[in-house]
Formats: sequence, C-alpha cells, structure tokens
Amino acid sequence: MMHRIYKFLGVKGPDDFALKFLMFCAMIVALNYVFHLLWPGDGALRHGFIIANGICVGGPFVGLFFLLVRKQMRLQRELSVRSRTDDLTGLSNRRFFLKQAGALLDDGIPGVLLIMDADHFKAVNDTYGHQVGDACLVSIGYRLKRALRTDDVIGRIGGEEFGVFLANTAPANTGTVCRELLMPIPFDGGAAHPHLTITLSMGAVEARPGMSLDDLMRAADEALYRAKANGRARLEFTVPDQARSVTMAARAPAMRDTFRRQSA
Repeated sequence: MMHRIYKFLGVKGPDDFALKFLMFCAMIVALNYVFHLLWPGDGALRHGFIIANGICVGGPFVGLFFLLVRKQMRLQRELSVRSRTDDLTGLSNRRFFLKQAGALLDDGIPGVLLIMDADHFKAVNDTYGHQVGDACLVSIGYRLKRALRTDDVIGRIGGEEFGVFLANTAPANTGTVCRELLMPIPFDGGAAHPHLTITLSMGAVEARPGMSLDDLMRAADEALYRAKANGRARLEFTVPDQARSVTMAARAPAMRDTFRRQSA
C-alpha cells in the first residue's frame, strides 16, 4: 500500500507537479467545504469549530506525512544494511570490511589481518552447480561467525575470498584463534551429495597502527598464495618489512585434499 502511495506522489515533471498540486489543493478546499456544511460554527461554537476544522481537514495529511516519514526511515535502514552486507553470507561486504579494518587501525588497535580462500571452489561450482557453490559459501560464512570473536571484523571480499581482522591479537596466537577454521567445513551438496566438505587456505600479516591497509592486504594476499602453493588448507604468516615468512599452522593429514576425495 505504502509503495503505491510513494509511486503516486513521485513527481515526474513540471506538468505532473502542477497537476498534483492542484489536486491536493482541491481536496483541502473540498474537505473544508464539507466541514462547513456539517458544522456552520457560528457564535459561541466558533472556537470549537476552528479546532475541529483543523483536526478534520489537516489531520489526514498530517497522518499521511508521518506514515511517509516512517516508510522512508525504514527504507533508509534497509538500504544502509544492504550497502554494508553481502547478501549471500550475511557478512560485511568488501567495502565495509575495509572501512571497519581501517577504522580499527586509525583508532590505534593492533591485530592480525587475514585473507582466506576456499580451496578448489571452482571445482565445486563446475561439478555440482552454482547453487551448491552458494551453499558452500554460506557454510563458510557460518563457520567464520561461529569460530571467531565478536570484536573481530569479518567480511566476504571476493567470490570465494574472505577477510578477517583479528583485533588485539598477537601473531603468535593467530594459529590458535584460527585452528577451527583450518578444519574441513561441511556443506550440503544436495540429495546426491549431502556430506561434502571444503577447506580454507589463509594468508596473514601482523597489522600495527600507522601501517597502510593496502600494503597489509597485499602482504596477506602474498601469504595466501604461498599457502596455496604449499598444499592448501594451511595458514601462512608474513612478517611485515622482513623478507621471510612463518608457517603458523599446517594442515593435518586428515585434511588432505578433502574436497577431491569426496568428489571423486
């Protein structure tokens, strides 16, 4: 109903504005005329007439105004949420994730920046279809929200790529915080393949206040490439400003080629 009112009130040009302006003026005149017929309001009733006339004639327009304002505020809230959120996973989208991570660094909060990528995700889409691929991404998002802390920043920053900022986390504790994320993540592949799993490869870098977020993203991305090259399902850590990397947590034998084994 409110959508139709909005659509009707939307002015499409000068002629439309003039027509609707005259129409509403005519409605006000008509309401006043009808009210005068029902209540002449002469003599001692004059003050009551003025009050009642204002309520009966202006009341409907005031009510419509507040309904429109309420609808507009609701739309603004929905648009605000949608502008920050990835529709599929419910996580922050790339733009909002970078904004949140940058805000933490600007506030002087150190931590660890991670970039994660789903292993063999293209094979999931090619083998089972995009609907199953979407279910896989939803399961990854659920695992991230469940395994990480409420003050950590989590976002989907690409197709099968996710970003995490572990606030107030020392590099030495990164492997412990991410241990559950290194385990295979189950997802539903449909009636024919109900018990599939996928793993994550992760690249991490220590983030300190004053560092460039762009540089940190590049460093974490380089560490992610090493994790892929070194066998996937593992966390590779880059020490900034140093030409070396540290493997914080390696995959367990049980994780080996999880998706390949189940899809074979």
